[in-house]
Amino acid sequence: MDFTFGCSVEDLRTKDPLRSVTVINIENPLYPEYLERDHQADLDYLESSFRGRVVLDGPYIDLNLGSPESAIRRIALERTLAALSYANRCKAEAVIFQSTYLPFIGVDFYDKGWIEESKRSWRSILTTEVKVGIALCNTFEFNPENLLEIVEELRDARLEIAMDIGHCLIWGKLDPLSWYRRVKSRCRFLYVHSNNGVADQHLSIRQGVLQKKEILRSLKNELRQDSVLILKYFDRRMLMEDLEYLTEILG
Repeated sequence: MDFTFGCSVEDLRTKDPLRSVTVINIENPLYPEYLERDHQADLDYLESSFRGRVVLDGPYIDLNLGSPESAIRRIALERTLAALSYANRCKAEAVIFQSTYLPFIGVDFYDKGWIEESKRSWRSILTTEVKVGIALCNTFEFNPENLLEIVEELRDARLEIAMDIGHCLIWGKLDPLSWYRRVKSRCRFLYVHSNNGVADQHLSIRQGVLQKKEILRSLKNELRQDSVLILKYFDRRMLMEDLEYLTEILG
């Protein structure tokens, strides 16, 4: 089992303590317009100077491969392929993509359409030269069933599920342990952060609902041995202390 955190290439390059981990989650491809800019220096650094395993975040905001709008799907596909090319070049292990599915719409034709368009999009992507893993992650989902349906139907060894525990605490209608048990056989990557149960605050794991409900302790005996737990914070000042704490709780 591995414990790490999300950060930018710039942070990894300039802050020595961050390079102590054996696996790192690089967030840059998630940042809007990053993949349009010149990122050769970042790729050079990851290829030549970081010796650990790399897991990337995929493009996210407004980029929905299950959108009913074909123009949106085309842009999302372009960014997804760019992220996978980036991953191939820096020899990343996997790219984690937030689903951006919107269960709040609450109409059957949207739900079915989103799932079917997502299947078509990912099936098309998997026919390309994808050499890295792809993990589909919950954003606003009430439960993991839509992601499970996509992954189970496509049946590709490169395609799996990631779990965002912080998102589950806000929008999930299952508790995190029940959610994890549903996806466990297909889930290696877990984003870990806390909140007040209402807003997606990305707080320290020693704060908020995650700590109050002892979520990490409930998962301790359930996690796969090949799991990668990723601290996902907006404010990273407590990062290294929390990484030690996470290792103490689950290591």
